[in-house]
This record gives sequence, structure tokens and C-alpha cells, in this order.
Amino acid sequence: MVTLAQLLVFRRLCECGSFSQAAEALHVTQPAVSQQIRALQEHFGLRLVEVVKGRARLTDAGRFLAARSEQLLAGALTLERDMREFSETQVGTLHLGATVTIGTHGLAPLLSAFNESHPGIDVGMTIGNTDSIVASVRRGDIALALVEGPASGDDIEIFPYEKDELVLIVPASGHRFSRRRSVRARDLAGERFIMREPGSGTRTLVEAALGRAGVTPHNALELPSGEAIARAVESNLGISIVSRMVVEHDAAMGRLGIVRVDDVDFKRTFRMIRSRAYTPSPSAGSFQAVVRAHAEAAGLT
Repeated sequence: MVTLAQLLVFRRLCECGSFSQAAEALHVTQPAVSQQIRALQEHFGLRLVEVVKGRARLTDAGRFLAARSEQLLAGALTLERDMREFSETQVGTLHLGATVTIGTHGLAPLLSAFNESHPGIDVGMTIGNTDSIVASVRRGDIALALVEGPASGDDIEIFPYEKDELVLIVPASGHRFSRRRSVRARDLAGERFIMREPGSGTRTLVEAALGRAGVTPHNALELPSGEAIARAVESNLGISIVSRMVVEHDAAMGRLGIVRVDDVDFKRTFRMIRSRAYTPSPSAGSFQAVVRAHAEAAGLT
């Protein structure tokens, strides 16, 4: 089979017109050039070059090969450049995953920092609950993911990068907790809760934390996002426990009330995860560096 090295030597010989000049341009010996040309001729069974008065002249077959190989060589050089740019994370595509709360409220600053240093990288996103995102990472569908719920296993690398706190939200008026600054876990027994779907990291934490306090929340309504839950609570359909970052603006505008639960710790840590079974691409490695810098700024390293 013809090699790119043989074609590159042949093209340089065409440009220089002599074996010695081609060898000098390629920084190889003249016999090395002759060997490559001889291999080409033997492969095709055709004479490609004739030496006339010390100059290399192309035969008809040589001129045909020179013309037809030019496009191939140009494509090979483009491929080499593209792969070099890819390795230097200048161009390409990075596919990330994020759980709903992070994807909606906590992802933009990280993407902004990444885009600032890697503007040529297009980022694709998959948003889902913790269970679905962790499964996608394990399958290799997603290079990296940011999750709020628990993830474990020797096959996954886990890196904490940001602290978060869940808060109890109630209607701004018309509920028995609307004028309360704090409650205890037992006060929540019998309340209508609006919850995320099973598999959500937020729901998993809420049920576990309340369970340790002896409370099993009455799940009156399931909704797929913190925003939908906030609107339902605002409409007096129940109460809920969601990330503070989801409802800070609504609380500041007086649309919702935030009530402290004195005897339950709802703090948690957001995590970056990746599968150990797959080597991260250069762009994925660069995004990891952005997240690690964010963690350091948050005092988590």
C-alpha cells in the first residue's frame, strides 16, 4: 500500500526537480529519497521519474500521480492540523451532563469560564435527574457530568466542587408556616409536599434527611424541576424543599417564603463525575480544570 511518507517525498521531488535538493529540503539523505521513489514505482509497476542531465523529470504516469495525490496530501495535512488543534483543545465538541438543578441554575458560570479560554469548543448538554445522568456517564455517553445527588462506585471518579443548601419553601401567604421563621421536623408531618420525581438527587436527600428525623413526607404532587415546584408552592398547592439557588429570587420578590428547619441539616455538595473506564478527551480535561479551579475558589480543595 502507498504510504503518505512516500507521497510526501514524491511531491517534494516534483517541487525541487532533483533528488539531492529534495533530500536537503526533507532533511534526509539522498539514498532515502531514492528508496521512497523506488518503492512507489515498484508498487505501481510504472516508471514515475526519469533523470535527464541530473534533473528529475516526471513521466506521464508521474504527472498523473502528482495531480491525483495532491488532494489526498492536502486532506492529510488538514487532518494533521485538525488533530493538533483538537489535542490543544482549540476546536471540537464536548458533551457534558448535568442534573436539573445544576443545569438550570449552577452551570452557566462554569461554561462561561470554559468558553473564555476555549471559544472553539462547542458544548452539548444532557440534562436529567441524578440516576439517569450517572447511568449515562457509566455507559460512556457523557464525558463528564455535574450531579447533586449521591453517586458511588469504584468505576466512577468523584470530585466535589461546590456547596449547596436545600431550604423549605412555603406560600408567601395563606399557609400556617407563611409567617414562621423556623419550624422543627415534626411540624412537617401531614403537610402536602411537592416533590421531584424518583431518581432526583434533591428528592433522595430530602427523604433521607426527613427520615432520619422520623418524618415521612406526604408526596401530594410530583414535578420535574425546581421552577415548576416553586410555581406550585406559590399557587398554594403544598410546600417543598429545594435548592436555595432555585428560589432566592422568588423569595426576594416576596413570591415565596423560606422557612428554616431547625433540627435537620439539608446541606449537600455538588460533584463532578466521570467514568474511569474512558480516557477523557483534551477538551474534557480542560473543563475538569475549570471545575477544579472553581472548587479551589470555593475552599473545597
